[in-house]
Amino acid sequence: MDNIKIRTNMKVGQLDAENDQNFLLNCYFDNGVINILKDTSESEAIILGRTGAGKTASLMTIYTEIDKGYSKLINLEDVFLRYMDNSSIIKFLTDNGVNLDLFYRYLWRHILTVEFLKLKYPNLQDRSKFSQFIHELKSLIRSPEEKKALQYLEQWSDKYWIETVENIQEVVKNFSNDITAGLESSLNGNSFSLEGKSGLTEEQKIDVKHRAQIIVNNLQISELSKVIDLMDTHIFNDYKKPYYLLIDRLDENWVSMDVKYGLIKGLIEELKPFRKISNVKILVALRVDLYQLTIEKTRSSGFQEDKLLSLIYKLHWSEADLKQIIDKRINYLFKHQYTNREIGFEDLFPVDKKTENRNAWRYLLTRTFYRPRDILQFVNYCLSQSIDKTVIDWSSIYKAEKEYSNDRLKSLHEEWFDIYPSLKYTMYLLSNIDELIPKSDFASNVINDDEILKLYNLFLRYEVDDEISKVVFDLIDKTGTTEVEDVVNEILSCFYRTGLIGLSDNLPDSFEWSFKNLAFKSNFDCSHTKWIKVHKMFHEALHINSSNRI
Repeated sequence: MDNIKIRTNMKVGQLDAENDQNFLLNCYFDNGVINILKDTSESEAIILGRTGAGKTASLMTIYTEIDKGYSKLINLEDVFLRYMDNSSIIKFLTDNGVNLDLFYRYLWRHILTVEFLKLKYPNLQDRSKFSQFIHELKSLIRSPEEKKALQYLEQWSDKYWIETVENIQEVVKNFSNDITAGLESSLNGNSFSLEGKSGLTEEQKIDVKHRAQIIVNNLQISELSKVIDLMDTHIFNDYKKPYYLLIDRLDENWVSMDVKYGLIKGLIEELKPFRKISNVKILVALRVDLYQLTIEKTRSSGFQEDKLLSLIYKLHWSEADLKQIIDKRINYLFKHQYTNREIGFEDLFPVDKKTENRNAWRYLLTRTFYRPRDILQFVNYCLSQSIDKTVIDWSSIYKAEKEYSNDRLKSLHEEWFDIYPSLKYTMYLLSNIDELIPKSDFASNVINDDEILKLYNLFLRYEVDDEISKVVFDLIDKTGTTEVEDVVNEILSCFYRTGLIGLSDNLPDSFEWSFKNLAFKSNFDCSHTKWIKVHKMFHEALHINSSNRI
């Protein structure tokens, strides 16, 4: 192609949205998600997707489109500052089996209420201005419920305008004092200390847990519900300009794993109460595996996951969407540097319309999970293999695929580590097998007795604890009724869920994939599988035997 040459370090964008600002601002492709998420009348508030699906990019695009002063991107690390981890009372209650769901909900309800009020009234930074604000509200309210809500605001009047982390510290401090006082009463007035808890009798420990649970259940969450009603009626009643709180990076290390799942569940459950306020919206970016793990770890009696479905927007990208993403970025990359004419994928990559085997777009696409990050990374590797060329040839694509495939396999383990730490060891069971294999062959030739014993020893050595290690330990140690077939099906369930393989219950030409169809198949579901197909993304990394390179 005339006028352009592929240079060193040319890329169609960075893989993480935070470092991809230039391309995001100039090339973001909206397939309809932005308007749905911005619309306060729409219930969708959780942007759910796998790593690289575009959650952060969507959230940041919304943030840039909203007028300044009407949105805030909450930095969880700044907000929590490990304060929850350092709270000895939280650890004590967690270790003793006290259900803190209500406390986590109360904490989030307080935080979100404060943040919305600070957005609406950024200039109320001292007691006198806040008192004037309260006085104006008093002239508007009449009902007893609204008066109780106002009392709550007055109670926290000197705390609303401090930093959010200080608000959290204040809430946890008050909660800790209430717990300590309540527990001392259960010990007949004797002082209670966490250091001395080991000296309690079993009867005293049961009583302490019972009283602590009562204190948690008596939190002022109902008063905060009245505050939400007050905010809807008298504060956020200008429907022309909505206010947004945006929450991202929940998968990062903002708190320890001991409390993270409870806090995320509390946040999810607090999204619905704030839906009452018609002029505000909370948007949360959440990784699929973290969402699933949160539900699994915090499931309690009476919890109904299907009630959350109306809050979820599952990010989905069609082939046409991904093509537009790549075309826009290629055009921006070269137009910005070399030429004024429009160029796209077909101008840069080889195209042979006579056979699909030699269609570059199909070749790249079938090696992705239909996520923007996958296709961006593959194209970037193709560019890095084509320095000083004017087009990308097939030789460069094949070389790029080796790097891309190895990177994707490594990233897969990292993405799913919290749920499947065993994946680091089990995924290599697929090495050197055929792309398409009957389940019977997989069960007899791939996961044989020797391989299971190897896994057993690896899991013991590295203290692996997940669903796969449990069935392997159970089988080898003969501590239950586990059979080899159970191990096979549990491994297949993991491989399917993570995207390593597709499964077919019938003919070997119709497969289901977790990124397209059902996200999860249980051990029982996998027991009905007839055929297994290794995803093309991992062919190079795992040295898969394929009949062709489609």
